Amino acid sequence: MGFDVSMWAMLGFVFAAYAVVGNDSLQTLGAFINSNQRLHWFWLFLFSATILILVFTYGWVVNEGDPSWGRLANVKKYPVFEPQWYHTLPPLALLLLTRLGIPVSTSFMVLTIFATIGGLSSMLQKSLLGYALAFMVGGLLYLLLTNTLEKYFRKHAPGDRAPWGLATIMGAVIGAGIYYLPPMITEAFNLDPVAYSINTALALPVLGFVVDLIATMAVIRFNNHLLGGGLSAFVAAILGAGCYWILPSDLHLNVGIGALGSISLSAIIGLILFATLYLVASNVSSGRVVYWVILQWLTTAYLWGVWLMQDFANIFVFLPRQLSAAEGIGALAVITALLAYTFWNRGGPVQKILQSKTSVDDIRSATVINFVYASLLFFFKEVSDIPMSTTWVFLGLIAGREYAFALTMRAVNLVSTFKMTLSDVAKAYIGLVISIDLARGLPALSKAIGGEIAMGDIWRDMAPAAATANFICSANLLLIPVFFFLITKSKLSMTILAPLFALAAWAFFTFPIA
Repeated sequence: MGFDVSMWAMLGFVFAAYAVVGNDSLQTLGAFINSNQRLHWFWLFLFSATILILVFTYGWVVNEGDPSWGRLANVKKYPVFEPQWYHTLPPLALLLLTRLGIPVSTSFMVLTIFATIGGLSSMLQKSLLGYALAFMVGGLLYLLLTNTLEKYFRKHAPGDRAPWGLATIMGAVIGAGIYYLPPMITEAFNLDPVAYSINTALALPVLGFVVDLIATMAVIRFNNHLLGGGLSAFVAAILGAGCYWILPSDLHLNVGIGALGSISLSAIIGLILFATLYLVASNVSSGRVVYWVILQWLTTAYLWGVWLMQDFANIFVFLPRQLSAAEGIGALAVITALLAYTFWNRGGPVQKILQSKTSVDDIRSATVINFVYASLLFFFKEVSDIPMSTTWVFLGLIAGREYAFALTMRAVNLVSTFKMTLSDVAKAYIGLVISIDLARGLPALSKAIGGEIAMGDIWRDMAPAAATANFICSANLLLIPVFFFLITKSKLSMTILAPLFALAAWAFFTFPIA
């Protein structure tokens, strides 16, 4: 099969792919790049590209050619139509803002112009809940970790000791948090209960246990081949069972010599893992520093994979909802090439935002951030198929973490922390307003240029309902105190902006647009 993609769709796809990969290297691969600066960028890229190819291929197969993982399945909120010239401008604007180091939400900037006002409302609501949940989980978790685990990190080098079982404990804590905290948030905002699942919460400590086992096997040499083989078989069996759990029960993958079902495919994956783990357990003898390296690379794979499941929609919204094999391979080649450039550039200007946060260049702290953030994204992936801003979830997690440090460490100032987090939110808000204005204004401008409506009717076409008009006007007016704060960074501007943001969030949930 060949290609059946228009010029504007291809151009928008390329802009979106580069802007999304470049901008979100901050939240997904930023800590990975920071703590592995001694390694050549190519090896970091090769690892990430492997995860990218696997996630894309799996999603394309199980979703019958849809690489967006079902995020665009609701055609009422995300209609299918042929991209026009104005659809390429939001990702281009995102590309420019990325070069300025502004943490813009790619979901809002790219998807909003394709979404109905109801789709935008759902996406914004889920993203605000994501920020709140991430802030609470990050704050509560690091209140526990600052004077325990993080204090140990500050006093001891990575090679002093390997904390066996850390990922299992973290998984249990995070799993409990994402099970009990969402009802508190939805009740506080007077929303319908979030459809969370106990299975999602229970999956996290199991995943952490597997990560711990793999990392442990990578640093201990088993001279007893029976013990090494037995443990390798145990871990491989757990991972094989996990693959069978997540694979569709009716899966039939044609590989040329017959169809593979979920049982046979899980068994093959288990055998490959057993052989790999046994070779590692029998031949590798490493120090405790390598334990952290393995743990970080595993959690990075977890984070990168879950993030791709969420944000592939931001890239593939320009292409047909079902791609042929040729279209899929071509699209994957473009994304991989742009990912290579991002690694060669060491993350780009947006990376500076992460580098300004506390202890993110420590491989152990980076590992904890990866696992917590990935678990939050995994939770929201399971909650619903509605797209959301992963950037807002990341900013919420980092903000909660910084406040926990400020409350428990004398070296971190609470006022400076508040200014830093408010600055990140203000920059993200600018990107949100730009995306809303472009999404509502560009289609109306295109109609006016084409003679479908008069120039004087642009505003009426942008906001046909009073609720939509009030929402757009209020969002743009709020830019005035935002820019005042970013220019002055004074206590007065902080005092003005913070309650205005809180009031805006309350008003949005109280008087939602439809």
